Amino acid sequence: MLLKLFAWLFAQGAPVIVPVSVLILGFIFRAPFRRTVTCALRMGVGFTALYALIGIIFEALGTPGQLMSQRFGIGLTITDVGWPVHSGITFSLAYSMLAIALLFLLNAVLVAVGLVKTLNVDFFNHWPFVFVLGAVQLVTGSWGLAIASCLIYWFLTLKMADWSAPILPKYYDMPIAGISIPHSHSVLFAPFGFVLDRLWDRIPGINKIKIDPAGIRERFGVLGEPIVIGFAVGATVGGLAYLAWPPTGDQIANVIKLGLTLGFFMHLLPRASELIVMGMAPLSESIREWIVKRMPGREFYLGLDAAVLVGAPEHVALGVLLAPLCYLVAVLLPGNAVLPLADAAGFMIFFTVFAVNTCRGNLFRGLLNSLILWIPVALLISGALSPVTMEMVAQTGFELPEGAMAITSITIGSHFVGFACFKICQFLGAAGSIGDLAIGLGILLVFAAVWYAVRRRPREYAEELEQLRAQ
Repeated sequence: MLLKLFAWLFAQGAPVIVPVSVLILGFIFRAPFRRTVTCALRMGVGFTALYALIGIIFEALGTPGQLMSQRFGIGLTITDVGWPVHSGITFSLAYSMLAIALLFLLNAVLVAVGLVKTLNVDFFNHWPFVFVLGAVQLVTGSWGLAIASCLIYWFLTLKMADWSAPILPKYYDMPIAGISIPHSHSVLFAPFGFVLDRLWDRIPGINKIKIDPAGIRERFGVLGEPIVIGFAVGATVGGLAYLAWPPTGDQIANVIKLGLTLGFFMHLLPRASELIVMGMAPLSESIREWIVKRMPGREFYLGLDAAVLVGAPEHVALGVLLAPLCYLVAVLLPGNAVLPLADAAGFMIFFTVFAVNTCRGNLFRGLLNSLILWIPVALLISGALSPVTMEMVAQTGFELPEGAMAITSITIGSHFVGFACFKICQFLGAAGSIGDLAIGLGILLVFAAVWYAVRRRPREYAEELEQLRAQ
């Protein structure tokens, strides 16, 4: 019965999962009932608005994306069906709900004993850990390897959430104290953001370029407003997708409509994110008070969805700009077979959070980081994970979108640590070659080396931001 209840709850998505989770947390941590209910409703409304906006962007950019792919994307044979489909495939696994419940309970134990500081209450976004669990078990037939790979990937994500947490209150000036972002598709890129920021500081010319939403508005006036930027990007994408010569009235109308839709998205998304943050703030404080009272001196973070961050103007602008540029990267990237569709529209804004906040909000550096590392990595890994995704579809009987052949999602491609664990387990389970082992170990060694090079950077960065704010 509990598993059926979990299955029903996860089928409803974050707009239902989050308010229910808030009510449960409020009960556990003895928050005032009125405060808990208010928090739950605000966050439910915030996520409803956020998902509605993402849905609008998915729909608005779907047809232009297909038209652009027909013009410029010949040879891209694997379809990006997006995180909603990929998470649905994962949740179709018989053990997915049980795995998520056990991961949360283990997380609580690790927080209680002080091994990690983040309690990840973002239940929905546990699905990538379960995907790695299912992929390894499916390929190797070994539950031992599957569980080990899942736990290693999950534990590293929690530790990276702990490590990156100090920059959040200083960068975003939030009303919430003590939060972290255990989104593996965003937070695990944080060390690379810091390293690349150092690199750009050392390259003449690039180190002088600073573009941020505030600077754009100051320099260009009304042309720098988010709604105008959104319209301009939408009209550009629409022109590439729809216009022929001579253009027809319907084509011009489609261009204008797409521009208005992206302008609408850039204008309203920060409001939805603000609702989520304002909803979580009172409950977060109640939880912190409960823990501080019972475990004095213990540093503690509440792990939340990256949605609490994406309302910042630089994240909205970067997400909108990367939607069309993702297609360009896909066409030019050697070895890529993935056609960006669903995740190219709404996922970029979450995926690239640490591409820009690690660079002091410099939108130019955020674009560089995303184009040379974030997106290529996600495209190549998502293509490599397509075969096991299709095996999982066959195993679960999940119904694919009409016309889909080989599928994947850019979202699952962004989980490079999970992919590394999968490749190592392929070799250990005699289902892969020495090449798979080399790929997995290579990814983990690069990740470890990059993290070690900037291991002190989050606290230094937080101090720098505080000094700048004091000036």
